[in-house]
Amino acid sequence: MKRILTFSLMIFLYACRPQPERPEVELKTIEVGDYIFDFPSDFELITEKGIDSYVGKIKGDSMQFGFDYGYYSNSLGKTLTEFLLDSQWKYNLPHLFMKEGITYDHTNMPKVTILQVRSATSKDSIVGNGCDYVATCEHDKVKFDYAIYIPENIKNMNFYIDTVDNQCRKITWAKDSHKGLTGIYIKDINGFNTSINNYLALSMATSDLSKEQQEIALKILKSARRKRESK
Repeated sequence: MKRILTFSLMIFLYACRPQPERPEVELKTIEVGDYIFDFPSDFELITEKGIDSYVGKIKGDSMQFGFDYGYYSNSLGKTLTEFLLDSQWKYNLPHLFMKEGITYDHTNMPKVTILQVRSATSKDSIVGNGCDYVATCEHDKVKFDYAIYIPENIKNMNFYIDTVDNQCRKITWAKDSHKGLTGIYIKDINGFNTSINNYLALSMATSDLSKEQQEIALKILKSARRKRESK
């Protein structure tokens, strides 16, 4: 009995001892266009030749990011909200009421009003088997339900969006870190170019990561800020 108590006491005393803290990772800032990021010190900026934008990669010992800074940067996919607000399913609605023998253009397309969009329930199988959302619509004063299916590439991703200092940041990461992208799309909301009809923006992403690597990548991406903030 005494041996058991002594052994238990040793375990308790060891558990109460302050554990050594993990050494902090040394960071350095890397500039990409108008933005800076905090990267672990093993990462290096490598620029490449782009046609109409600033492109390259930021390479570390265990992963690398590709980036594109310009007016044609990849927005890294639509969020669920963006898909519901503005996607092809909306533009399909007028086609349901087109009649043979009539030539349609933007002046005489059948008018369909979307009254409500809601999450689908099991009772909505009659509207669309396995649909994710249902839009309640109206055409010629007649209401009807329309099934909406969310693409897998949206279902399989997480999104975080915020706006700081007039910079809109969309950070995205795959639910399965080995599949899909982990990246950021960041644009200056005052940087819209009317002649190009797009925003000056940066997209930067990596892929095929372990969970631990993905956590590191997200810390890097969340550190994104305008260069002038570092002054």
